[in-house]
Amino acid sequence: MIDLSYGDTLEKWYRQKPSSIFLVSSEASLTFEKTREEVSKIASVLSPGDTVAHIMGNSIKSVLYYLASFWAGAKIVAIDPLTSAEDLRFILEDSAPDIVFTDEEILQREKEFMKGYKVITDVNSSGTFSKPYSYTDDETGIVYYYAGIAGKTMQVKHSAQRLSLNAKSLLSAIGLKEVNSILTVPIAHVLGNSVLGVTLEAGGKMYVMKKFSVEEASSAISKYNLNYLATVPMVYDAFNSSNVELKSLELCVSTAAPLFPNTVKGFKEKYGKDIVQQYGFTEGLVLTFQPKEFSDVISIGKPLPNVDIRVVKDDGTDAKANETGELWVKSPWLMLGYSDEKETEKVFHGEWLKTGDLVSFDEKGLLYFKGVRKRMLKYKGYPIFPRDLEEILLSHHKVISAVVKGEDAGNLGQQPVALVKVNGSITEKELLDYVNSKVAFYKRLKRVYIEG
Repeated sequence: MIDLSYGDTLEKWYRQKPSSIFLVSSEASLTFEKTREEVSKIASVLSPGDTVAHIMGNSIKSVLYYLASFWAGAKIVAIDPLTSAEDLRFILEDSAPDIVFTDEEILQREKEFMKGYKVITDVNSSGTFSKPYSYTDDETGIVYYYAGIAGKTMQVKHSAQRLSLNAKSLLSAIGLKEVNSILTVPIAHVLGNSVLGVTLEAGGKMYVMKKFSVEEASSAISKYNLNYLATVPMVYDAFNSSNVELKSLELCVSTAAPLFPNTVKGFKEKYGKDIVQQYGFTEGLVLTFQPKEFSDVISIGKPLPNVDIRVVKDDGTDAKANETGELWVKSPWLMLGYSDEKETEKVFHGEWLKTGDLVSFDEKGLLYFKGVRKRMLKYKGYPIFPRDLEEILLSHHKVISAVVKGEDAGNLGQQPVALVKVNGSITEKELLDYVNSKVAFYKRLKRVYIEG
């Protein structure tokens, strides 16, 4: 196991190429030297072992606060910036952070739920945390509040060292000599962290988008000669509906949601570029990558270096080529575990993590996504756990039973709807409002059907 985290990697590039640009946005740019300086200042308000809730919209500042938390040896609770209301209350109460890093926009939106916490939007410190903290391999460096395999929201704990190892493995698989990337999704997501990690490991440049727009993205790609785009299928659909320049892109990767043939075909016809896929999830980080030489098919690719896989049928035997079964994975960067030990035991079989995803493979070793066994929906690239929404519905005194399922939403994925039984008089709109006032926009129920 390597002995590095993101702090060590930043220090390496500061020493090797201090004047090279690392972070760029529409408003500013920072060299590796300036990034290290800012990170060490921010880290000075932290202590090793602090729990830091990070809920910030994408910006250079957000990336600095994120890296500073690793630099100081903190345990980062990575929170999607769209998390709101009762979802945010649950995460903050469950994680009990020593500090909340946020921005003014989110603070004003969620100030009711941040009362009682030490909230920091700006660090004004003359001190420095002189060198990065060295995590042990089994020390939690980041916590996500997704649990797709378990099917409900809870802590997913990861080693800081293993994040770095995952980035190294993915970098070796993608085959780019240099990486100049664009961050189009929140850094709080596994995908956002992956883009940052690969760019940092390569000593490259990353353009940070606050909010995706086709015009800004294409302008940045051209201006900064960006060559690496790893994003969700909706971004490619947006490009397909526009007429912009993407000439410098060498590698276009889709992940986090199903990729449809018409998206791939349209992008190839308009821009002359292939889209390949990578596959991962919260508990396992990135695990597969589709080499460009196999871009003629819709595949989630082959295992990354250091990843072993099994495809296991319902009878417990290993599947053969073209047979469908559950994907089991083994790698040195799987999660340390859930906060619930019993749930952790359920998803592991020895060293093998049972993903809950159904796949097949062909004679070339390429993997094909076939569906899910776990109870999870994907909408606009976001995971939604029906169990979470069902529990909110059941907390209403008039709801007797509730089942949440997915309805087809085309390229957007599946949108959540609920079938409920009630005791007394209540409208579907009242139940929609009851649930949707408590969750982020992407988790909102689209319909409630009251059964007689």
